[in-house]
Amino acid sequence: MAGMWTDRVGARRVILVGLVLAAAAAAVVGFSLANTVVTLVCLALFDAGLFAAQVANQSAVLAIDPLAPARFNSAYMLVYFVGGSLGTAFGAAAVDWFGWPATALIAAAAIGVAATITVFVRPASTSAAAADQVAR
Repeated sequence: MAGMWTDRVGARRVILVGLVLAAAAAAVVGFSLANTVVTLVCLALFDAGLFAAQVANQSAVLAIDPLAPARFNSAYMLVYFVGGSLGTAFGAAAVDWFGWPATALIAAAAIGVAATITVFVRPASTSAAAADQVAR
């Protein structure tokens, strides 16, 4: 579904909506851990938001050079998994250091930074680079 939506409205919009959804879910779950239903809904929304953003990000990365999708996908997935591993390690330590509510708010803030970058940083045009690759 995220892929179809990315094709219809563009990767940046899907990334932004996914990040906003994930940040909101993280903020809410920070204060509702005692409520099982709310926690499960927030975790599902958090996962869905980040998954949608990941799918849209991956489509944007693959569009950099349509003639070399494996190379770009490999680099993207390497960074994705290293980042996820570091985030998991920090998250586990942060819960011990700061407690669950603060850790959830830190996660929401980090996602907010990513959303801000998505809004304000414009990517370089890839159409000229892709045209140059096709011409070669």
